[in-house]
Amino acid sequence: MRKIYLILFVFLLLLQASCDNRTGIFKALQRADSLLVADNDSTAAIIFYQIPAPADTSDETALYNYVSAKINARNYEPQTPELLDLPIEFFKKEGDLRHLAYAYNYKSIFLLSYSHDISNAYIYNKEAEEIANNINDDILKFNINTIGYTISAYHADTDECLQYADKAYRIGEHLHDKTRMAYPALYLTLCYDEKNIADSAQKYMAVCLNFIDCYDMGSKAAVYTAFGNSMRKKNPAFAEQYFMQSLEVIHNADAFKGLTRLYLEQGNLDKATEYYPKALRKDAHESNVELMSLYAQCLEKAGKTDAAFNVYKDISSEKDSLYKTKESNLVLRWENINKFYHTQKKDFKELENKLLWIKNLTIFLTVALLAVLAVFYFKTRKPTEIKVSKAENLYQRLLTNESISQLTKDERDILVEYYFSQNADFEREISTNYDKLPTNSIILLILQNIGKSKTEIMDIMGFSDQAYRSLKSRTDRAKK
Repeated sequence: MRKIYLILFVFLLLLQASCDNRTGIFKALQRADSLLVADNDSTAAIIFYQIPAPADTSDETALYNYVSAKINARNYEPQTPELLDLPIEFFKKEGDLRHLAYAYNYKSIFLLSYSHDISNAYIYNKEAEEIANNINDDILKFNINTIGYTISAYHADTDECLQYADKAYRIGEHLHDKTRMAYPALYLTLCYDEKNIADSAQKYMAVCLNFIDCYDMGSKAAVYTAFGNSMRKKNPAFAEQYFMQSLEVIHNADAFKGLTRLYLEQGNLDKATEYYPKALRKDAHESNVELMSLYAQCLEKAGKTDAAFNVYKDISSEKDSLYKTKESNLVLRWENINKFYHTQKKDFKELENKLLWIKNLTIFLTVALLAVLAVFYFKTRKPTEIKVSKAENLYQRLLTNESISQLTKDERDILVEYYFSQNADFEREISTNYDKLPTNSIILLILQNIGKSKTEIMDIMGFSDQAYRSLKSRTDRAKK
């Protein structure tokens, strides 16, 4: 009997020791977390790296993964996003909204930096933002606004970028935190520069120059480029200096773009041509179209019509890519919002009301849209009939060899559109065998198709022999 008591006693001692060890690990993790909250990162890291990684899927493992994520996020070290799934479930179970919001935010950070998963980063950051609206935690809100800016920048939504950057900057000001003011100031500078609001851009640029030592290489270059853009018209020499300073830090398309635009505005086509190929962003962007248009106009003025024509063809292709990119982003953003509100509703009691509001708004907008379309249809039906009648008259002028040299561009477009509607095979032939053609080239091909001679074509279009040969040459070059 005594042996049994002794064995039970030893077992209880071992069990207690085991419990004390687990409690000790959990308390050590809590201690490291509290030091991180107090911005005592070095001491927190020392404590954390002395803690053995738990082997099971217990609460200790959840807290261990969370503290690890927090340290890695502070040190800009990427981490597998899935490691935060266990902490998220743990904090949900505990009802710890503050830590849950941080876990969501850290997961959005690693989804961006580790997986480049914009869609899910958006969703988890929105989860964190929903909770943060009811919690007084400036650091959490700063993190959320910073990630929000990054995601909005990916979607090329300058207005939303501006909102997130402004919120982050105001938090940095409130905390008197130089680092947390520096990057939002840069974001604000870039946003106002994008919107061509020079006074506001220069205001935050002055802040950026005060914080220049806080930035990494890419951010320093962005500050100098933004300064060059704002000074381009006021002081071109000063702007050129800042663009060059940006390129000394790191070669970047925005600085090359600024220099190209600067030289084009000064009429220095040779220097502009030197920087132009490096200035175009790899992704489709409105600034590419703007710069390409300016470059093509300068080439035309310089008499380099062939080069200008090639740039105009590139502009058409860039616009198509830009449209597809914008369309894709809009679809992606709507899918993200839809997924957020439908899959995460169990975490927020108010979500059902929001969904009902969205549903009612959708119904209202649908009804309103149908009403507008109905009004538009009845208003445009008659003008459409007039347009068809006009197109028939214009086509009769071709058949009877009447001159069309005085027709406006719109009238020429109507004529082409009418002919295509009557000759679908010819339209397919044009689109298949030629790159995008200007209206005059298409009319030339139409006249050839209906059997008009060279002399008749020259009379109808009001062309000299040289103008006819030039147009025919350009049209032939566009053939695939």
